[in-house]
Amino acid sequence: MQVVPIDIGHVGEAADVLAQVMHDDPVGSFLIPDPIERLDHGRRHYRWLIERALDEGRVDALGNPVVAVAVWLRRPALEGPAPARSHTTVAASPPLPPEALERLDRLAEVMRLLRRASRPDEHVYLDTLGTLPGWRRQGLATRLLAAGHAWADRLKLPRALDTETDENVGFYRRRGYRVIASANVPGSELRITAMRYIGQTGEGRLPDGLCHSAAGRWSRGQHPRRGP
Repeated sequence: MQVVPIDIGHVGEAADVLAQVMHDDPVGSFLIPDPIERLDHGRRHYRWLIERALDEGRVDALGNPVVAVAVWLRRPALEGPAPARSHTTVAASPPLPPEALERLDRLAEVMRLLRRASRPDEHVYLDTLGTLPGWRRQGLATRLLAAGHAWADRLKLPRALDTETDENVGFYRRRGYRVIASANVPGSELRITAMRYIGQTGEGRLPDGLCHSAAGRWSRGQHPRRGP
């Protein structure tokens, strides 16, 4: 199988794959506890995300039919201008159920803090990487990661991500990422870990003033703790 960029004709197929893969994802489960409602919303969300990434980033896939997908977004510096977009109009993100909005507010606050703590500069962001269960442990995710890294290298931009499980943190650590900061969403057990690619030999770069850390905790209104 070759890594191929997704085109508009395969958006629905790729979105269905990600909705299945991420059905039990900690963030989705936190926002929408009902599994049937979560799957339906997931299909709409990932269709929207992929369409956005076709305009603002890159979407790669493996398999025919698709069995693994990676969604990358090019993100501007916090104090910088937004990246140029094509003339494609991307619809607003699909609305969450009303009862999920308060949980979304708590999650969004933590994500804003992590963004400022770990990736204030222009960068390439790995939003979603997923492989169908029957195709895991065959190196597909690693191949998709490598394709995204090659794209970031061509752009001469660093790469970063957020993840929610210890297993994922270990996966990305083994592939050159390092933990910069982490936090629990207030009132929940959901923990978000922000990571940046440093490389196996430290060839990646961090913006001035940013350093590696052990995972720290902070609560609403506080700043993340970062070690030397």
